Amino acid sequence: MVRSMTFLSLALLAGTGLTSSLFASEKAGFTAERSDVIPPLEIYKTMASDLQPDGWITFQSLGGQQIISFAPVMSLRCRLSEINYSIDTKKVDRSFPIPPCDREYPFRVEAQSIHKPYSLEFEGGTVQALAVQLTWDDGTKSEIAYYEPCRSVGAAPCAYPLGRNTQPAENKPINPLK
Repeated sequence: MVRSMTFLSLALLAGTGLTSSLFASEKAGFTAERSDVIPPLEIYKTMASDLQPDGWITFQSLGGQQIISFAPVMSLRCRLSEINYSIDTKKVDRSFPIPPCDREYPFRVEAQSIHKPYSLEFEGGTVQALAVQLTWDDGTKSEIAYYEPCRSVGAAPCAYPLGRNTQPAENKPINPLK
């Protein structure tokens, strides 16, 4: 009987030690530095596709200024190599700067940065339409998305999608009314 009690005690202590080491290793996994925190590119492409109808960009009117914000698409910046855009034309011939990726929080967009550095400012009503194309870190490009400012929404930021066109005419003005 003493022998079985000794065996039971040792088994209980070994089991407790094993359980403790399992919990410790799980906890260590949360605090250990990781190099693989940036999700696969396909996740980013799916997010971009889901975000496109609501706008990769927004237009906003504040104090007589027209603000075009790229903040909605900045949550994808860790897998973007370039954001090209154009104003009132289909030729995406301008590049918007992409801030560095935060590898620890790859989808985070800092609240204080929603306007600058993620925006462009113009005199009110200057821009009638904007074309945007994303280039991913593997070199592939998205379709070009076309947006126009929302009408009669006051200062609320929004963009109305004009549709997608994979074969835009070079330098042909976008007619947001058609």
